[in-house]
Amino acid sequence: MPTDNGQPQPAGGLPASFDREFQLWRYNLSHSELKLRSFGRASTRDFIEVTFYGVIGMKLKSAYRSLTISSAEPTQVDEILRFSEVRESDFSRFRCLALKSDSGDGLVACLSYSVWSHSKDSDHDAVGAGNPDSVLILRG
Repeated sequence: MPTDNGQPQPAGGLPASFDREFQLWRYNLSHSELKLRSFGRASTRDFIEVTFYGVIGMKLKSAYRSLTISSAEPTQVDEILRFSEVRESDFSRFRCLALKSDSGDGLVACLSYSVWSHSKDSDHDAVGAGNPDSVLILRG
């Protein structure tokens, strides 16, 4: 599980907390893919990238002063899946995640997600599993 300063440890799980600022980085409509990235002084050597795949619904802030990703509460799950017009029989197919921060909260309904740490020296558009400077923190 990530530590308070955002540095990865071998095993990961939810909730995951990062004492870093994050911003909405990119939403790719055709791939239903949402990315958040850390930024600011706390990220001098590396940055954290959170990617949500198969996104069907979201309620987001444009920036988070710190970030904790956890499983959404049952009432939040119901809220985001009904908002996204998912049939109740399909609720179990989706992961509903709460994005918690002292600057405001958010929700994401998706099929899966990953959290990576990337070196600041990485090519920002070519980061991911194939980059030797990237470390997988957590996946679900």
